Amino acid sequence: MRRPLSLLGVVLRNLAAAGLIAVCLASAALAQTVYPAGSLQGQAQFGTFPQVSINCTDYTLGPGVRVLSAQHRIVPLQQLAGVNSRVVFQVDAMGNVFRVWLIRPQDAAQLQVPQAPGQCGLFFSGAPASGAANQGP
Repeated sequence: MRRPLSLLGVVLRNLAAAGLIAVCLASAALAQTVYPAGSLQGQAQFGTFPQVSINCTDYTLGPGVRVLSAQHRIVPLQQLAGVNSRVVFQVDAMGNVFRVWLIRPQDAAQLQVPQAPGQCGLFFSGAPASGAANQGP
């Protein structure tokens, strides 16, 4: 014969079930972050507003730009100066960045978002190549 569960046992069992459901929903919500078509990802270095460098390519933050943190909270633009972070971003028709999501480095490897073109590296260092220096008349 089964013995009836005490009130404490029922409450604990229901709390455990609710906690498990909450953890599953939270992980599913993070795993299902969908970025709009045309989004790109890269390594961003924010300068003084409105300047940002993504993969060594300079961009301008457009009017009305929205920046969201990894927790999907709006980040005030005054807090961006000096921030170095992985990002997913969108560019408008004028070439201005109008939407930015700050992402964690471990999430960047799992994204199905293409990399932004970059100018980092040996051939895009910004220094003139030897022999190609501007020599006056």
